[in-house]
Amino acid sequence: MRNGNDRWSEHRIRPSGAQIPAAIALAAVTVVISVVSMVGPVGYWLAAGASPQFDFQVWRPLLFALSGGSILQAVINAAFLILVGHSLEPMLGSIDFAVVYLLAGLGGATALSVTGVAASLSGSICGVFGILAAMAVIKYLQHQDIRGDIILIALLVIWGILAGSRDWTAGIGAVVVGALVGWVWNRARWASRTRVWLSYAAVALVCLVVLVLTWMR
Repeated sequence: MRNGNDRWSEHRIRPSGAQIPAAIALAAVTVVISVVSMVGPVGYWLAAGASPQFDFQVWRPLLFALSGGSILQAVINAAFLILVGHSLEPMLGSIDFAVVYLLAGLGGATALSVTGVAASLSGSICGVFGILAAMAVIKYLQHQDIRGDIILIALLVIWGILAGSRDWTAGIGAVVVGALVGWVWNRARWASRTRVWLSYAAVALVCLVVLVLTWMR
């Protein structure tokens, strides 16, 4: 039987100075996709929404978080992602950080379909929303102050609404999924990796079921 020290060493939280390869890689991919989209249809392939032509194209919601819209928007979102990554990736680990990011995009795409927004290329901001929400929930469950996190999330959502963007609902979906994944991770982090992955899969499955129901309407 493993003692308490073994358990903590297996699931240790790395120091804040650790590298953030997942955040950097995701940020770089998002910017590259936005640049390539200027000369090719790559961005269109990653668009998500309620448009009938997107129905049953499952890769769209699964990879929606990699779409960045315009180059400027992608660069801003990439900077946000790296900034937030310094706080959360050392805690979650690189693989879990990337999973949270992609699941948040899936949540955003699901919200777009449910609310009838035809199409959006703003998936990367959904990833950022999800990361922020996950971090806020984890901090709350660890009895830390989350007022700054809540204010930042609220300001970003309000900005999207005031800017007249119809896809602001994607941000809400990303926040909901990110918060749920943060709660799941905090509860399952001391359990086996199988349980953690099953929890992630359950979140993804719920989103996909909702998407299929909207596609069949």
